Amino acid sequence: MDSIFTHETNFISGSGEVVLFADIAERIATFLDGCDDYTIEVGTDSQTSNITKYVTAIVIHRRGKGGIFFYFPLVCKKMPYLRDRIYMETGLSINCAVELLESLLEDDLVYDIIIHCDVGPNGKTRELIREITGYVTASGFECKIKPEGTAACTVADRFSK
Repeated sequence: MDSIFTHETNFISGSGEVVLFADIAERIATFLDGCDDYTIEVGTDSQTSNITKYVTAIVIHRRGKGGIFFYFPLVCKKMPYLRDRIYMETGLSINCAVELLESLLEDDLVYDIIIHCDVGPNGKTRELIREITGYVTASGFECKIKPEGTAACTVADRFSK
């Protein structure tokens, strides 16, 4: 899959400001300056009506000290099948995380990124947990699912509606 996340991709910050993807690495570094208890999480959620709207969120959390986030909305043709949407969500998250890692490395910054997936044991997605977590870990990332996958099931979910 070609990346839709380029240096010129417009994300939206939690405060509503438009931020270029190229500038997110610098904002992460500034926000985490001197902090060693943090997580960087990427997750995607989708909603379907006559179209399917995907929202990919990048969440930077300083444990006990708050966080910041950025999100990217993407509207596509209707994708009615849950399995297809979950795979698309996961693919977008992985793609964003890979591009974010590369952007961070360009600035000589090394951070771990966790992928949050919108699958969990208490719903229609429970049969996809092994496949999706395998997909993420095979891509080189740690994977969190519901209820711990808050970048997908809380932040991205909020903006996908």
